[in-house]
Amino acid sequence: MKGIDVSADNHVEWETAKEGGLEFAMLRCGYGKDLASQDDPSFAGNVSACEQLNIPWGTYLYSYALNTEDARSELAHILRLVKDRKPLFPVVLDMEDADGYKEKHGMPSRRVLTDIIKTVCDGLKKAGYLAGYYVNKSWHDHMIYPDELKEYEFWYARPGYRKPDLDCGLWQNNIPATGGEWPGVTTGGENECDTDVSLKDYPQIVRDEGLNNWPKTNPISIDTTMDVTKTRGQWYGVKCTAEDPAKIELYPGTPDIVTVIPVKREGDSQFFLVVPIGQPGQSTGIWTRYGGDEETAQRRFVFKIGQ
Repeated sequence: MKGIDVSADNHVEWETAKEGGLEFAMLRCGYGKDLASQDDPSFAGNVSACEQLNIPWGTYLYSYALNTEDARSELAHILRLVKDRKPLFPVVLDMEDADGYKEKHGMPSRRVLTDIIKTVCDGLKKAGYLAGYYVNKSWHDHMIYPDELKEYEFWYARPGYRKPDLDCGLWQNNIPATGGEWPGVTTGGENECDTDVSLKDYPQIVRDEGLNNWPKTNPISIDTTMDVTKTRGQWYGVKCTAEDPAKIELYPGTPDIVTVIPVKREGDSQFFLVVPIGQPGQSTGIWTRYGGDEETAQRRFVFKIGQ
């Protein structure tokens, strides 16, 4: 999915942006401590425009925290602004020091910077939001302890590269200095902005998990989220979990390409085998449904028969 990240520094003609292929947007909600004067004045309008045009959005707060006390105030700032709102993308703490504030005021240690992220992201998770953090390559490698942050979503600032060199869910692939632009978006009067790529299906994750004030709509959890390729003669195992596993259905969109065999049930889980029966190169979506209710039907991954 292709997107942009914007703040009050950008002017966005949202209809033009969507016509240009925009699939999501990350909107700044504010910066620093929980002061109304530090809310982003464009946030409410940007949220309204995105929702009217069915553009999935997430949000971020630019951090000025120098310690965990500051971080708690920034957490309160975010929670105040996202209360009763329903973003379909992560809620993120932006840890960059673009204006040099942290450097001028005594850059916190690696330990403290990591704890700042933990304080905000843990608070967001406890409040039911999909929490994440944003840093660039240098910050990731030298300023924080990323191994301690794996439970949060990672928005990676790596502009000007063909692909990210670290695992991430969101990738900021361009900024104005590297040619970032999008139809309908201007910054300082110039047709330029930050652009992003989503490497995860966040709208599905948020809805499935009932995060960000969304009700949990899919009663089935599944252990497979990536597409699968197997050759004829091989099989693939899938574990599905629900309150009543007897109601779980796993089935192919095209039955003559694969067959699905329920094999065993343990506790609240049902196990299936997906067996290719079609021809090499064919593929089909693999779907779940709960208790025969079509409203719960959802394609979960694609199964392809290898050569």
